[in-house]
Amino acid sequence: MADDERKLTYSERDRMRREGGRPAKGRAARDEAQASKAALAAADALFTDEAGGEEGKAFADAVREAHGTPELPAACRAYVEAIGVPTSPELASIFLDAGDKALSIEVLDALLRSKDEEALVLEGGLKRQIRLLSEDFDDDLASRAEDLLE
Repeated sequence: MADDERKLTYSERDRMRREGGRPAKGRAARDEAQASKAALAAADALFTDEAGGEEGKAFADAVREAHGTPELPAACRAYVEAIGVPTSPELASIFLDAGDKALSIEVLDALLRSKDEEALVLEGGLKRQIRLLSEDFDDDLASRAEDLLE
């Protein structure tokens, strides 16, 4: 029709409008936008980095929000009950900040398994945290931390 870069005639415009060649307006545009947004959210859930998909992302966000507050140990326990022990360095670091010995041991064990599978590279803040734990008075924490640092 207008492939030759000329202006469209009124009859060509009417035909395009009837055939859906124009963008939707008003309510149809809102419905289309909502459908697109829902489809993108579903696709994001499939490709999220968090374990457990959208649910895991919600629990991880709750842990991040609780970081630095007294609610952190409870948020970490809720995450472990719903998703399992985190293996991502960022979440593992936050879990080690919780100050809960049982949680810390679970996280260190998960990190050790990741290290054995050669899926973990210790660096930055997590490595410093583990180095501090290797000097802890608690032998369980210290020995696991030392194994991670080897």
